[in-house]
Amino acid sequence: KCIGEQVAASLLKLRLTEEIMERKELEAFQTMSAFLIHDLKNAASTLGLMLENLPAHFDNPAFRQDAFRGIGSAASRINDLINRMNALRHELRLEPAKLDLNLVVTEALANLNGTLATKLVTKFDQVPTILADRQQLQSVFTNLVLNARDAVGTDGRITVETTRNGDWVALSVSDNGCGMTEQFIKNSLFRPFRSTKKKGLGIGMFQSKTIVEAHHGKIHVESELGVGTTFRVMLPLKCQTA
Repeated sequence: KCIGEQVAASLLKLRLTEEIMERKELEAFQTMSAFLIHDLKNAASTLGLMLENLPAHFDNPAFRQDAFRGIGSAASRINDLINRMNALRHELRLEPAKLDLNLVVTEALANLNGTLATKLVTKFDQVPTILADRQQLQSVFTNLVLNARDAVGTDGRITVETTRNGDWVALSVSDNGCGMTEQFIKNSLFRPFRSTKKKGLGIGMFQSKTIVEAHHGKIHVESELGVGTTFRVMLPLKCQTA
């Protein structure tokens, strides 16, 4: 009888363990799906804003050139996301390479050109190369800039800055927009599906935090209602290849 009870208990424990693993795998799948959908939404939004601005600026050769470049980049980004969906895994997988953070940010801004109607200021320090995933970091930066754009409207200002801080490289995105409450930052900002936007998915900041932490980095936020917000992404230099 004791052996039978032990076997039954072991089988029950095994079944519960399998159920927990299946639940975790489903949650991971849903999270990665939400990340990819959010990035697709950003790419589609970029294309939409370019097309919206096209009639007013089509006679400007520089705008046309930037628009064509942006459309090509968005199309490549969408194709990359579709490939990631086809090979969707159960956790975030990085493809690290030596990167110039300033170049990564510059490329991401070029992809967003034509979608930012507000004043943009860039301040780039000479920072060391880092070992990171280019696509994932561009997703983080795109999320931060689009959030800032939505916060300031057309009359505001966005400042993008890169600096070195000891054993860390920092990327900051600041705006003089509406700001956030301390309660929202503490309880909702980095949690999934907690958006203040009517059409938002509530994924961007959760995705950004997940990606930054996968790089062994940190993300900080300072905000004040009616004054603005600063997001600071800290990426470690230690353990980086020379």
